[in-house]
Amino acid sequence: MKRVLLLGIGLLSFVLFGGATAAERLAAGSAASRVPQGELPARLQWARDNPNRRPPPEVRRDVRTEDKEWLIQAYRSQPKANQRIAIVWLLACVGDDEVFRLFSEALRFGPGAQTLDEGSVGVFTELLHGMGVMAQTNDLAFQFLTEAINPDWWRKERKWRVTSEQPGENESLAWMSVEVLGLSARSEAGVMLDRIKRESAGYVPPKDPRENWAPGSNVYTAKRYLEVSRKMGRQAFRDGLFGSEFKRYSLEWRRSEEGMKWLEWWIPRDQLPELWRDVEKFFENSERDR
Repeated sequence: MKRVLLLGIGLLSFVLFGGATAAERLAAGSAASRVPQGELPARLQWARDNPNRRPPPEVRRDVRTEDKEWLIQAYRSQPKANQRIAIVWLLACVGDDEVFRLFSEALRFGPGAQTLDEGSVGVFTELLHGMGVMAQTNDLAFQFLTEAINPDWWRKERKWRVTSEQPGENESLAWMSVEVLGLSARSEAGVMLDRIKRESAGYVPPKDPRENWAPGSNVYTAKRYLEVSRKMGRQAFRDGLFGSEFKRYSLEWRRSEEGMKWLEWWIPRDQLPELWRDVEKFFENSERDR
């Protein structure tokens, strides 16, 4: 019980309180980027100067279709996976079939290497999030995610490995794929999430703690993304993802009757009362800061 509680506290901190992005955990600050240094539109300078960070909404809003050639060249010329994160997000905003093929190839075969160190793995979180953003308008990206929510798909398709890989990696990638389904802002995603919630109601963590993933957190986060997208509208959601308006609507949904029901499904109040005290404290602090 103590192990489950500690796991829940860690997940709660990430899902409710936020924290560093995968990019920020991989590398602090802005490392020099080895990307094309020619004439560059001002709207892309942020990505060149901050290669290991998620671009803020105002940068993502400015990206244009004609920027794709520079972005793909920059992606391919950067040897370090964790220095491609800004480019990944801007390419996701372009989101055409060529970008889909680039992301799909990287997720299947690895970004330039089939054996990755721990510092390079975080870019896969960003690639999957980018696939979720693309799935709003790109049917190939949405179809990819509907297949990637199955661990067996990753077992068959994934050709890369982590140097210190532990059991459960394919399951973790599948549940992350469930999470980013919510970014697609599609009604079909809502149907799938409801089905996954019903089917995982009797979930029991595996005996081997190295395989102890937590599907509830991913499903809950996906549902939050989806409901916030309905409130904001698809385009505003896409442009403002993780910005101030997105955070405001996220908090409103978390406090709503529906949001609390989903939270209690993920974290049963009667089984984890100590964790619920942290939940209630989070909501109290959030109301005070509004």
